[in-house]
Amino acid sequence: MRIRASHAVVGGALALSALAVPAAQASGSEGDSQITTVVVDGDNMVAIGSSAVTFKVSVTATDDSGIKGADAFHLHGPGDGHATTDEPVCTQADATTSTCTASVTIDPKTDHLTNANAGAWYVDARVDANDGDHGDKEKAGFFHLQRAARLSVTNASPEPVKRGSTVTVTGVISRANWETLKYEGYHSPDVVFQFRRKGGSAYSPLKTVRADAKGNLRATSTASLDGSFRFHFRGASTTSPASGAGDFVDVLGTTASAPADAVKGTPHALDVTFSNTRINGGKNIVVGTSAPEKATVTFTLRHAADVDIHASDFVIGLELYRGNSLDEAIALLADAEPTCTDSPASPATLATCTATVTVDPARLRNEMAGVWKTGIYAIAFNGQNPDAPQDPGEIGLARRDSAKDFPLQRFTKLTADAAPEPVKKGRTITVTGLITRASWDDGKYHGFSSSTSAKLQYRKKTENSYTTLKSTGQVDDGRVKTTTPATYDGYYRLAYPGNWITPDVSSSGDYVDVR
Repeated sequence: MRIRASHAVVGGALALSALAVPAAQASGSEGDSQITTVVVDGDNMVAIGSSAVTFKVSVTATDDSGIKGADAFHLHGPGDGHATTDEPVCTQADATTSTCTASVTIDPKTDHLTNANAGAWYVDARVDANDGDHGDKEKAGFFHLQRAARLSVTNASPEPVKRGSTVTVTGVISRANWETLKYEGYHSPDVVFQFRRKGGSAYSPLKTVRADAKGNLRATSTASLDGSFRFHFRGASTTSPASGAGDFVDVLGTTASAPADAVKGTPHALDVTFSNTRINGGKNIVVGTSAPEKATVTFTLRHAADVDIHASDFVIGLELYRGNSLDEAIALLADAEPTCTDSPASPATLATCTATVTVDPARLRNEMAGVWKTGIYAIAFNGQNPDAPQDPGEIGLARRDSAKDFPLQRFTKLTADAAPEPVKKGRTITVTGLITRASWDDGKYHGFSSSTSAKLQYRKKTENSYTTLKSTGQVDDGRVKTTTPATYDGYYRLAYPGNWITPDVSSSGDYVDVR
């Protein structure tokens, strides 16, 4: 392997690589030889820390006579970086196609790498065919030569923590400095803050954060379930991906986040089904900054005649959660024990169940706005102590994940002011407004920007309904401004259509006397 990196200033003098660099190959082919695919290290990503790394370069080529062999591949990238592989070995796939693979080792200690060499590198390749043809291609493929990153010192506290309290998680992201051969704090782009519930198989994202100049990371979350927190960096063109080790937090006061947590072992299927789930009367749950919101959840429970849903050891649970399923829940919004009433028409097999959940903004964070799911389960302990069942095989379990999805939204306010008042007919009326949204992080209302337009609406003095006149354009930090010609006496208002995290909202109408 040969490599040349950019000139580095060392002790006031220029340190130059003494290794020769082959001349750049000119693109061009003779005959029908073609280079079709280039793969570097399996995924075209090569991460190097402070020690040597060896990786493979594979070039696939075709010719009607077959591929005879290939020259050493030439690699080149930013900062005047160059390297050459060893002699490729070609493996025949069929009569016309072969893949030629070679290795190259890059050692930051001896190959004079500088940080400027990180980024997109290209592969120049030449292959020879059995009939004398050849394929010669500059930049036949590319890969990313990356400075290796590390995520370490993940710490979540306090441990344990009461449910609903704030968990603070800290960590450090660093990456290799090829010039000092040390790992140093990385002032990174977005790092994903993740959570995995106890017993879950995968981490799910909570929010994105950024490191400070020394690589320090900090994020907070509301404690809802036992589980592990970590940071994950997706990587960049010059820096490799990295994941921190998870730090487990025991959340005190949690109930079972899924029936699987309440029933240890393998229960049998319970002849119970759930349907017709309805939340908050069909309306979204919208929460402001101070007052808790109560929402009613109803559903139908159908069961076999021999299932006593009113037995003291029969448990029905309902949970509002985020995640793939109850078992993979990453956050709990609320849980409740529904009350079920037998249907007059079929009292032995059908019941209507109702639960009231309370959503307290003191336990919410802004990143929790969006789509949530409803999970319902029933457990028949069949005479066993629910707190310490002895024979899981005697326990019956029924559940339904995602029984109903619903948006949890941040309460939004919208004002409107139409001027001048009064105004002559035909003159311009200017309508301004301010749209603000509840912040669950600080308990205040703030203006926000949105690419979704508000609408200007008008109602004649003699009419009862509003008509949309126009869209106002993009909302800029909550400010809305638009104009319209004055026609008749009437009311002007602004309306915002909303989205998954913001409810639709309309201002009060502002009356204008047109003369």
